[in-house]
Amino acid sequence: MNRIWKVALLLVVVLAFFYFWDDGFKENDPLESPVKPGTAISGGEGLQQQEEGSMAKRPDRGISTFVGKPASELLEAFGNPERKDLSAFGFEWWIYPSDPMVMAGVSDNVVNQIYSGDREADVYPYSNGQSSEDIYRSSLIESELAVGEGDNQYTFVLNGEDIKNKMLIQYDGLFAQLYIDETQGELEAVRFVEPMTLVKQQPYDLFYKGEMVDVKKPSSEDQFAVDRALERQILDITNLYRGNHGLNKLKKDYRLQVVAREHSKEMALENYFSQDSPTSGTLANRLKLADIEVKKAGENIALNYTDAIEAVHGWLNSPAHRDVLLDEDFTHIGTGAYGNYYTQNLVQEIEKPAP
Repeated sequence: MNRIWKVALLLVVVLAFFYFWDDGFKENDPLESPVKPGTAISGGEGLQQQEEGSMAKRPDRGISTFVGKPASELLEAFGNPERKDLSAFGFEWWIYPSDPMVMAGVSDNVVNQIYSGDREADVYPYSNGQSSEDIYRSSLIESELAVGEGDNQYTFVLNGEDIKNKMLIQYDGLFAQLYIDETQGELEAVRFVEPMTLVKQQPYDLFYKGEMVDVKKPSSEDQFAVDRALERQILDITNLYRGNHGLNKLKKDYRLQVVAREHSKEMALENYFSQDSPTSGTLANRLKLADIEVKKAGENIALNYTDAIEAVHGWLNSPAHRDVLLDEDFTHIGTGAYGNYYTQNLVQEIEKPAP
């Protein structure tokens, strides 16, 4: 009998060791957007129609007032952007990285959307860091929102997850996307966007009557520029969110960037979606092949999100991906984008003595 108890005790110890043992590498299951690009559905019988005069009045102050205005007003308020990034939808992202951090979409010299997760940004009638309960109490949350242009009618349908962490509020000629941090129960960021731009980007299930808006596919050269832009924006937004949660900003590491970029590229070209590469294996092995020595590492990958804003928000609200995104030990990051595939590698690098 004593022998049986000893064997059982040894088995418990071994299982506990494997349960709590951490080799320092965190690879999560892939995260795929619930809405795939280009899946708008023609028809929509029974869905609500847009009613004239039924929408709330647009905010009269804050960054939302730039939407629909000439880009010159943006320049007057914020100055020249640090950079201009090409988007997959043909417009430019004007990037203001600080004081406050703002991203503005500009098409034909007109602002079509503006985004910020900066706690100092004026996102009236909301405030970043605001309680989500407060927003639910003060806002009319609907699961169907319609917009029309000529004879064409477009209806966004929000699923249960959208209602919880990416609600959509409609104003006269303007939509507000509210990005909620479910864990903290706070508003993490806001995007104000003009209706037809939202139709083109299609971040929610979309039904339409008439003709669907045509979105021109980027050329190979433009797609390369879009991918590099997405990589920079993922870094910007990741560091913004880490700052919001009291964490250190991550330093960009070019070697990590190459590892992340090659993984996104291989997934796209070889048509698979996994943390493990059929040619270079696990994250640990890919870092070893790149001669990157780390104490700890984590990887997040995503597919089919509209843009960097949507991808990082998806990671933030997925518990396992959130743990990587907001790990206090990480010091460096590499981001890689290839089409609709996104990868970020976060690591705590081993400090080497100066030569």
